[in-house]
Amino acid sequence: MSSQFKFTSGLLFCCAVINAKTIISIDKALEKKLIKTEVVCTGGLKVNYKIKNQTNDSLQIIIPAGWRMNSVKEEYQDILVTQQQILAMSKNEQKTFEIKGYCCEADHAGPSEGLKYEAGKLAAPNLVLVATYLNATKPDENTQQYAVWSVSNNKPTANIVGSNDSLTQELRYFVAGVKGEPIPWFTLQKKVRISAYGDINEYPMQLKATVNYNVDKTCYAYFYVIDSLGKKVATITGQWLQTGNHDYAVNVNVRGLQKGKYKIVLAGENTEFINKEFEI
Repeated sequence: MSSQFKFTSGLLFCCAVINAKTIISIDKALEKKLIKTEVVCTGGLKVNYKIKNQTNDSLQIIIPAGWRMNSVKEEYQDILVTQQQILAMSKNEQKTFEIKGYCCEADHAGPSEGLKYEAGKLAAPNLVLVATYLNATKPDENTQQYAVWSVSNNKPTANIVGSNDSLTQELRYFVAGVKGEPIPWFTLQKKVRISAYGDINEYPMQLKATVNYNVDKTCYAYFYVIDSLGKKVATITGQWLQTGNHDYAVNVNVRGLQKGKYKIVLAGENTEFINKEFEI
């Protein structure tokens, strides 16, 4: 056999392997029974996603943003993927991939290691929209989790806060539009801790806003926070207010405040200039 024939044959074989590679979304691969799957939680919101390629073709399987993996046991949290992943597999190969997502059932128990999950499906349209946005912008994990919860569990859009507020502001506007609600007048930063067992703990941190007010006559006023019973729970400072229309930059440490409704108040001796409600 000539060396040229060997080279040509080898080249044809390589081209055949390249051309044999099929790029397919995971829902289509499942629908066409090209793959078999087994999905098991490794603790928290991560799963081992075992796939058996049942074809004589190499596959590139796309797991899209918005792919939702439901727990086999109803009482445990489902997991939403917000970052697209492409899984490469050789023909007839069996392989396990780690897939990470975010909780989309805040009122359910955290999944534990060994808990089985369904292969998955595309989530409801509004969750897919938010997941697609997160895939494109890639904010920090805390921000992504609150964006998901804002739609999946109707948590306040005001909780979507990140280190780069210009980016998270755009995300808040987007999520508010998806939900069909007004843009929140404030932001309430919370830190979420999700344990290895999926248990959720939220900690309020900081309230921020810019609120407009008007003063007819120069006066001395105090800015403070009251709870639902009217009790002052935080006093920021007293200051002179000049006549005219102004913006007040609200920046309140709310660490330690319990869940409930509160109000920010800017008031002089006989007049309230700001009185707005927020909820933790």
